[in-house]
Amino acid sequence: MNGGMSVDVEQIQEDRYEIVVSGNGDTLWVNGDDGLCWARFSKRFGIDVHRNASMQDAASECLYCTHSRAGVDDWAIFCAEVLRHHDVVVPADALSFE
Repeated sequence: MNGGMSVDVEQIQEDRYEIVVSGNGDTLWVNGDDGLCWARFSKRFGIDVHRNASMQDAASECLYCTHSRAGVDDWAIFCAEVLRHHDVVVPADALSFE
């Protein structure tokens, strides 16, 4: 309880970002509440994990980026990097690799 009100930590976390999957299921974006795309996984174009607005004073926006086709092994790396840098859990089944 916080001042007589309960605090839903999970809801606060979810309010920090949104996870969006393309209609054809080949791309996923993690968009932050700061208006920036924090991360993108594309089966065709690879992985981009970028700094959020509070990290932008660094020399490069890229925290982990590739520029080639991405598969299931890359998906596991992407999920780990998004968790590491943004404390966001991307559901393992958000994209399908069949």
